[in-house]
Amino acid sequence: MTAQHSTDQILAGLEEEIWAPTGFVHGTAEDPAGTLRALASDDDEAVREALSSFWHSMRARTPAYSATRQCVPYLARLCAAGVYTETLLELLHSVADGEDQPRGDQDELTAAVATQVPALLPLLAHDDPDIRRLLLRIIGLSGPARAAAEAIRERWPQESDEDLRSELLSACRAADPGIAADIAAGELGAENDPEVRLAAALSLVRDDAPWTDELAAAATAWATAGAGAGSEPGERWFDTSTGEWKDTDREDTAFQDLLLLLADRDGLPLSLSLLETARTAGGAAADTVGDPGDGAGFRARRMLSGIEALCGEFRPAPAALTGPLAELVAHADPVVRGRAVAMVRRLGEEGRPAADAVLAVAAGETPGSGGEGDDKEAADDALALLVALRDPRAVPLLARHLPHSRGALETAVGTSPWSARRGVVVPFDAALLAAARSLLRTPDRRNYGAPRHLCALLAAWGPRAAPALPELYELLSKEPQHAPGAVAAVAAGTPDAEVAADRLRAAADRATSAYERMPAAVALRELTDESGLLVAAVRAGLDEVLYSKRAAVTRARDLGPDGAPLLPRLRELLTPETSGDAGWDWGDCLGAASATHAIHGREAAGELLPTLSAALNGRDDRVRDAAARLARRIGAPAAALASDIPPLFGSMTTLVSACGALLAFPGAVVGHDSAVGADEANDVDGADAADGVDGVDEETVTDALLLAVEQSGPVEEALGLLRELGGGSLAPQVRERLRELAGSPRRPPRHPYDLQWIRKDQERLAALRTALSL
Repeated sequence: MTAQHSTDQILAGLEEEIWAPTGFVHGTAEDPAGTLRALASDDDEAVREALSSFWHSMRARTPAYSATRQCVPYLARLCAAGVYTETLLELLHSVADGEDQPRGDQDELTAAVATQVPALLPLLAHDDPDIRRLLLRIIGLSGPARAAAEAIRERWPQESDEDLRSELLSACRAADPGIAADIAAGELGAENDPEVRLAAALSLVRDDAPWTDELAAAATAWATAGAGAGSEPGERWFDTSTGEWKDTDREDTAFQDLLLLLADRDGLPLSLSLLETARTAGGAAADTVGDPGDGAGFRARRMLSGIEALCGEFRPAPAALTGPLAELVAHADPVVRGRAVAMVRRLGEEGRPAADAVLAVAAGETPGSGGEGDDKEAADDALALLVALRDPRAVPLLARHLPHSRGALETAVGTSPWSARRGVVVPFDAALLAAARSLLRTPDRRNYGAPRHLCALLAAWGPRAAPALPELYELLSKEPQHAPGAVAAVAAGTPDAEVAADRLRAAADRATSAYERMPAAVALRELTDESGLLVAAVRAGLDEVLYSKRAAVTRARDLGPDGAPLLPRLRELLTPETSGDAGWDWGDCLGAASATHAIHGREAAGELLPTLSAALNGRDDRVRDAAARLARRIGAPAAALASDIPPLFGSMTTLVSACGALLAFPGAVVGHDSAVGADEANDVDGADAADGVDGVDEETVTDALLLAVEQSGPVEEALGLLRELGGGSLAPQVRERLRELAGSPRRPPRHPYDLQWIRKDQERLAALRTALSL
């Protein structure tokens, strides 16, 4: 400790802390006070253990380490005292930033760290640039703070590290845009570092300065820098927003931010003009055949950063940028090609004008392609894109390269994260069928998931794929979860149906567990309508291990009334089991309730209400969403649950399902006449229980559904409920709001981990136009 910061000062108040439950953690973090004392001690082993425990606990995904907010002030004091300054600053930055952790309390955690920034400001003068950098990044996350901005203004003349000067401006821009603009005004000249000039231009625009040629020159200088070999980026990082590895410099977000800010302020044409100026000034036209080592790839990646930003946020951007994007797809730099193809994938139908360039990559015809390593991967990605676009030219390529076209095959059957999730999209093709049969006979390690994907493809083709039945029969023992369904679909209605049924019975007999037996029994039922074998397999599965039990519950729901013999066991599964499978939770109980309802119908409503109520009042939004949907399916007999529904309005995950449930309960939405008839509402005990509950008014439900449409929730479902509220049509005020949403140039806000946000917006816009008959 220093004379200014004694241990007693740093840990002042620690004895009086009343610690919140620490959640599911291990090590010394279970005792936050003891861990903090260890950090302030001279025991090196205790310090190492304390640091490790805090790192693992504070950065945990779930459950949140509830002691984090209380620990932050003490950690900040330790930093200020010079105790493990860099390590603890890194930990505080991790807490403030979330480190890609999807935590529900992130705003509170960021605010807790922001409160401590004044105590950390003296570290701006620290000798170690890494410590200064960490503090600047914390300031950048902390929001408006004039004291921090003034400290940065004071530090500015003394900062000699060029890399840090741009970060100083960025942090100052977050703390106080006016002070950042004051600093930036003298930093636009050509003698300054390009990153500083870009940061200065952004700072001035953020402070509402008019756009001038001087600002454009500063921004363009950064975007076209990198002509020397030494300017190639040395950092490779994972972009969670796109699910890709990227090679780029840490400041490329400033250029994106500038483009987006200009588009918001002055319209998209100005941003497009700046991007085009930077592209042409960098010699992009020559880059498609140039040497990627001369800086061309670096400049092209910077152009891609701008294209990605504009296309991701503005609906009109793709129409203007698919031309430049197609040029980048054909770029000589393989990293540029890969990123450009990925960008076209995200554009979906809006990227179709670049399909010819993508085809060249898929066929290995781009400049510099060697046909090995990354080029094979890029070709697979490009082929997957063509498959997703349903380009007929993709099918012959897929047939020719099937053994090493893993991504394209996954896209074809809808299992790739890039797929539109609409099932199989590849039409029947004799050459592809032959390639599929060959690959099933001779598996290839480059496409290790091919057998199960080919089962889906052949099943979608149905009887036209009958020549592949011998290969599918051989696959029954190797892929017991996927092959049976393909056998049934391919053999249905053909002379081979009887033989296929015998093969499925034999597969069921060979199965060593109910989990393996159920798919064959399901396929046999689809092929012959025989349900006895499936009922027996499901009943056995309900008594097996957890994953088998869950699969059995799903099969039971699909059985419908044929599953009546399963009801006694399903009723036992309506509450969590305290022994045996400890993992059988309320979400699983809800699955049993859904199966019971599918089998027994409305007569089961009364016995399901306790399970539904427990699920609705749980903590898992996915379980609460499923419970609300089941309550809607049950309808009036579940009206007693009306008081459990309003809390679901607090989450976007449960918002639409909550509205749907209320609309299914008579009297639960004030001012709305339920579509449920009086006879239906009264012929089940408790059906009118919502009468004694304070209802939610129709305006609240309408606003909630409009919010779901605006925020890209389940749009078509929300629109259907809005029509239901309007008695079969959209109310005039609702139509007006939907017209505004459909006419907005901006895409809706997105989750940072969503790879499909552009396609979802396209689907959302199509649904809006259909609803409005545009």
